[in-house]
Amino acid sequence: MTNAPAPAVIANRLRDGVPLASTVRRPPAAAQESSEANAPWLLRQTVTLPDQVDGFVDRPALNRRCSLLAHSITAIHAPGGFGKTTLLADQCRRLRERGTVVAWLTLDEEFDPRTLGIYLSFAFREAGLKFEHPKPTSDEFDQFDYRISLLMSSIDNHGAPCVLALDDVDRLAADSVSVVNRLVERAPPNLHLAMALRSLPPGLNVATPILQRRGVAITADDLRFDKVEIARLFDRSLGRQALAELTESSRGWPIALRILRNSKDRWVSREVASNWIEMSLWRSLPAQDRDLVLDIGLFDWMDTELVDRALSTGTMRRLQAIPELDGLLHTVGGESGAICLHPLVREYCVGKRLSETPERYRTVHRAIANALRRRGHIMAAMRHAKEAGDSRLAGEVLESAGGLRLWLRQGPSRLRKAGSLLTNETIREFPRLGLVRCMALALGGDLDQAKRQFMALSRRTDGFTKDRRGKDGWDLQFDAAAFQSVIWTCGCQRVGAAKMLQMASSIHAKAEDRGEGPLVRGLATYWVATLLGSFGKLDHARDLMVRARATLVSASPYLTMFADFRGGHIAMVQGRVADAATAYAHAQRTAKSDHLRDAGPSLIAQVLIDELDFETNKIASVARKTQTVPGVLATSGAWLDVYVAAAETAAESMLQERGPDPALEALRDAERFAIETERQTLRRCLVGIRTRLLVAAERIDDAQDLWDRSGLPEGVDDLVDLETQTWREMEVLACADLRLKIARSQFRAARELADRLLAVCADRGLKRTRMRGLALAMVLEFQADRQAAARERLVEYLELFWATDYSRPLIHEREIGLEVLNSLDESKIEPHLRQASGVLGQLLRNATRTPTEDPSPDLSARELEILKRLKRFRDKEIGAALALTEDGVRYHIRKIFTKLGVHSRHEAAHRAQSMGMLP
Repeated sequence: MTNAPAPAVIANRLRDGVPLASTVRRPPAAAQESSEANAPWLLRQTVTLPDQVDGFVDRPALNRRCSLLAHSITAIHAPGGFGKTTLLADQCRRLRERGTVVAWLTLDEEFDPRTLGIYLSFAFREAGLKFEHPKPTSDEFDQFDYRISLLMSSIDNHGAPCVLALDDVDRLAADSVSVVNRLVERAPPNLHLAMALRSLPPGLNVATPILQRRGVAITADDLRFDKVEIARLFDRSLGRQALAELTESSRGWPIALRILRNSKDRWVSREVASNWIEMSLWRSLPAQDRDLVLDIGLFDWMDTELVDRALSTGTMRRLQAIPELDGLLHTVGGESGAICLHPLVREYCVGKRLSETPERYRTVHRAIANALRRRGHIMAAMRHAKEAGDSRLAGEVLESAGGLRLWLRQGPSRLRKAGSLLTNETIREFPRLGLVRCMALALGGDLDQAKRQFMALSRRTDGFTKDRRGKDGWDLQFDAAAFQSVIWTCGCQRVGAAKMLQMASSIHAKAEDRGEGPLVRGLATYWVATLLGSFGKLDHARDLMVRARATLVSASPYLTMFADFRGGHIAMVQGRVADAATAYAHAQRTAKSDHLRDAGPSLIAQVLIDELDFETNKIASVARKTQTVPGVLATSGAWLDVYVAAAETAAESMLQERGPDPALEALRDAERFAIETERQTLRRCLVGIRTRLLVAAERIDDAQDLWDRSGLPEGVDDLVDLETQTWREMEVLACADLRLKIARSQFRAARELADRLLAVCADRGLKRTRMRGLALAMVLEFQADRQAAARERLVEYLELFWATDYSRPLIHEREIGLEVLNSLDESKIEPHLRQASGVLGQLLRNATRTPTEDPSPDLSARELEILKRLKRFRDKEIGAALALTEDGVRYHIRKIFTKLGVHSRHEAAHRAQSMGMLP
């Protein structure tokens, strides 16, 4: 009996090119089959094609790239969890269904060359390959080279393509590598070799056929799921946002997606993921690599400089040389080269490091915080300092970044995040950082809590004069002033112009004297300009805002954006429509840019743009839901002008589209918000708008009752005042009271108020407010039967309309406006005013027309009686004449409005006359 050669001998013969069949004689076929059938260690599942996984997703593009018969060798090379086996098994299954001989073999580190040869033969026999049956002696059938030679010749004789699929090739025993190499190099041309492996075993040569274009490598990037494939995996049950979040969090890693798909509960998903990482990834890592990966898992992102500075020089090179992490390190910084560990692996590392070596956990976080601090990554450095349990380091990081000035540079979202990372211990040691928390509360809409903490901090710092030991009190004073300005603007507090201007001017002068940088100087100038603009000193405010913007443009995109908002608003009030539109457009572009990470400024931009468009009649309706909810504006950094602009345009739109009741209800909701949050000025303005709408709905008594109950002023000196109130308050309240006085036929008092309002507006250049006053003054004189005076007011309005294109004030008064406009003797006015008259007249006629489906609505006898009296009598008088209550009269009036498709008594009468229903 001849013994089989040792595995090393066989390997040498293979390497030297000695034909395998020349070394041994073949045993009888019966002996060979009997040996395989009776071998107790021969595991059938090793050569059995795995079943298709549940929820399998067909991936046509990947299938085309991984077509096994298109190449001599296909290498699917990726770390664990990328679906290598799933892909390979699917390709094999497809070929078997078409009748191709496909042998499957899952490799094991215990496969020496002899065992490997037996399993290869067994795998092909299971796949249906017919073997030759020569007549060797039975004592030689176990010889390794005989089996391989017989297998190769049987494949060659088969003629048709055959596939050998090898799974877990990275587990191949070192002395068996030469066997696979020989298959790669000298297999029959009809044998196609496919293998799935995490890493290449030393000495295995798959690079040569791939470089010769006889093979293809499928990598982790090829195996990642894209967004479309993820949607198919989850049966398209994901919404757009959920799909985007899942794509980002999974990074397309198949095992992560499958865990999330099969485990709806977050805790279960985490436990399953940790178990998979522990069993499939962690055990293959050497101990020193495991320790490194645990440290790396504490980084949010990495680059060479950061990792080497936080840990030690050369750490990044070590990390990138770990083959098991191939495909699990993702680029996150574009061209910057920053990378991060896959989120599932990071989560596992964080938990393991914290539970097993908590001191190392804190040490690494502290090192990362210091490295990030030196690079100016403030939020990230603070977060790592907090994880390290080092509150002092977190305070030093934020204080060195300017504390509250972080908001000025990068917006409120960053400030709120910084505030959430501050502990009470940190604030006790760093008083100036207490203002960060105050401002974060204020910008988040919690003004009451912000003010309480501000007052407590004031007492602790002796009126913001004593910062922590060794620190200049100026920074504390400046930040306190910044907070107070926000409370006044965003909080809509009633503060006199003189007091606020004195504080702002003092801060401005000190900033200039100290030679502060552009951020502080620009902000101080911006404050003074904002106050001057709010109190109607527009020319001076305009010049200062231009200067503030020029100073801030290099220091803070965020504040530059607000300078555009304010500059555009000044232009809007002055009637410089093109300048306002340009400034708003600049601000909107900044608001939509990625670096702010805050949706609030975009909302503010849209409110201001809508107000300008509404004023010039470029849009008919802007009743967007978000603009009518003050709570949303409160968390967006809105100030009085934004609140009032949103309320006015939305109420006007709702009035046109749905009638007065929904508009009044929305305003009542807004007023409740103003009362609850102690926004005194906003409440006054909202009451003024409600009063105007009640008058427009001809509910005069209700309007007067609201005005009286709210304690709003009636004297001219109090209404037309720019020392204790802003121009916006003056406009809303004076115009509302003027409208109410006209409706109550108090013509003398109304004329006194109108004259004073128009004089102040002309003196201060408040063109927008002046045009509203002129429209009402025209109505006043018309109702007082002073037609010549009404025409004079309209001619003044036309002059301003020609310059500004503001048509909304007269559209509010369109019925009377048309009558006065038609009575003008155009031969007595300038040519440009005749042109303006024609444009405005067309706008008023278009606004007056209200389409209705029924050209001749069917009104009841009672409704016709009420309709006859609408224009001349009040609800109480109509009710007395027809034996109805006031509520009953209003019920019928609403039905009349609905049937006629109108929104006011005047429109109802005019429409009924045009339809022949009234004389």
